[in-house]
Amino acid sequence: MKKNGIINPELIRALTDLGHFDSFVICDMGFPIPADAVRIDLTFVPGEPGFLKVLKACLNEVAVQEMTMLKGISEANPGLHTEILGMVHNQELEYISLPDFREKAKGAKFYIRTGETKPCSNMYLVSASGVKERVDKYNIEFGMEEDS
Repeated sequence: MKKNGIINPELIRALTDLGHFDSFVICDMGFPIPADAVRIDLTFVPGEPGFLKVLKACLNEVAVQEMTMLKGISEANPGLHTEILGMVHNQELEYISLPDFREKAKGAKFYIRTGETKPCSNMYLVSASGVKERVDKYNIEFGMEEDS
């Protein structure tokens, strides 16, 4: 029995399987996930688990070098946007329109569906190399005892 970090077997397996430049999406409960996509559905009830809690848990497990968000996040969900900007340090950030995001997301290895109900709670992430220098450059860690 894994004693800390992500304990969902499907999610930890998918994250462990990521290679350099592989991508995945963390999305809100309303995002249109393609029918043929690999979907890891974490929803329990509306709002749970929230996007930020899932993002932090994933970033504790994998090094990410790029993050793509929706252009409207700073207006539609300023609290989330501020939280994200406060946690990144070397990641390349990109903001794109919803149609472009949906198109880009088609290349993701898998989608993680959260219970998030707030708008623009979607992110496309690209994994970094597992080489120590890259992990150190892109490393983001959080204590998961906090509620987010």
